[in-house]
Amino acid sequence: MLTAISRYGARFVPETAGIVDRCERRGELVRGPEIALFEEAFARRLGGGTARTASYGRMAFLHILRALDLPAGSEVVFPALTFWVVPEMARAAGLTPVFADVDPTTFNLDPAALERAITPRTRAVVPTHIYGLPCDMDEILAIARRHRLRVIEDCAHALGAHYRDRPVGTLGDASFFSFQLLKPLNTGGGGMAFTRDATLGRRLDEIAAAQPWPPEPRVRGRLRLLGFERALITPRIFTFTVFPLLWASAALGVAPDVYLWEKVRPLQPLPDGYAQRYSNVQAAIGLAGLERLDEWNARAIDHAKYMNVVLRGVDGVELPPAPPDRTHIYYQYCVYVPDRPRLVRACLRAGVDLEYHHMDVCPDLPLFREQRIDAPGARRTRDAVQVPIHAGLTPPQLEAVARRVRRALEREQRGSRQAGHATVH
Repeated sequence: MLTAISRYGARFVPETAGIVDRCERRGELVRGPEIALFEEAFARRLGGGTARTASYGRMAFLHILRALDLPAGSEVVFPALTFWVVPEMARAAGLTPVFADVDPTTFNLDPAALERAITPRTRAVVPTHIYGLPCDMDEILAIARRHRLRVIEDCAHALGAHYRDRPVGTLGDASFFSFQLLKPLNTGGGGMAFTRDATLGRRLDEIAAAQPWPPEPRVRGRLRLLGFERALITPRIFTFTVFPLLWASAALGVAPDVYLWEKVRPLQPLPDGYAQRYSNVQAAIGLAGLERLDEWNARAIDHAKYMNVVLRGVDGVELPPAPPDRTHIYYQYCVYVPDRPRLVRACLRAGVDLEYHHMDVCPDLPLFREQRIDAPGARRTRDAVQVPIHAGLTPPQLEAVARRVRRALEREQRGSRQAGHATVH
């Protein structure tokens, strides 16, 4: 029997059940001391500053924007390739999102494109460390200084990554992190806003403290969802539940990925549950997760190195870059391949669920139709695919993924050569 391997590899703290039980016995599922302890530990990890939890990573970003108190209508530059929610939150703050193209090799904001996007109304830039690879921060910061822009780092994919020996999130004026299921630190949702600016930190304190506490049933619901998701992506359960649906979709030529992600829509007014605090039980899980973060990241890096060895030299495959002056933590291992849809189908037949490249080319979304720009770098990334190398894979599973992906690539390569040979003759 073929055991299927999921594209997703969420990180789970082994003692989660015990943590939840202790918080429940103390009556501290919603409120409790772990929130402050988690914020303090997070700030220490980044070298000191103010860290404040939020209900979502996107809300941590909104708190930062409100704390900065930028003039209404100010332009904020985002990479053309990012999660649509982030620029939409800028609009929720009364600001205007503007897009700049990305470098298709790194998937990150192109400093030259940033320079071209700046106008007299620009007040901030949000470099996104996509897939765990830090942006070209020296160049971005130099541009920001020349134009007196605030720099807000989007570190949703990159907790634990470093740029020239400095942790991401400490390079700009402020930063935000996500603790959603698939992120480097998973607490069943939530996020963190961080800054080393004392004045900005005091404003973040006030904004975070003004949020209402979540009702206990909502917190319990998050915990139940966390347990369900953990079970669903284990190889055995995934093989007999989700995988058959994906396999059938591939056989029918249907891409089910569009149903897995949040619907693109305006977020004004904010949806129910956004304007709430982060719960104590999530913070307790986060504290335990911080102790394992470096181990998880190191394992993902080792897995990426192994995959590089296996896939290097295959015609038409471009491996993810790993510049020597920064640490790529491989939140996703994203490669260019000659025929992405065909490879995804071939790997599904072999029991490997590859991820279609899922970040949004925001200027092409109807939600941002007024901000359409020429973004060839962002559009080129649609040819990329994400191969599972996550920290949860065992050595045999990693070897199976690498072997099956390479075999599918080589089979497609042989088929292309034979088709070309037949055409010539």
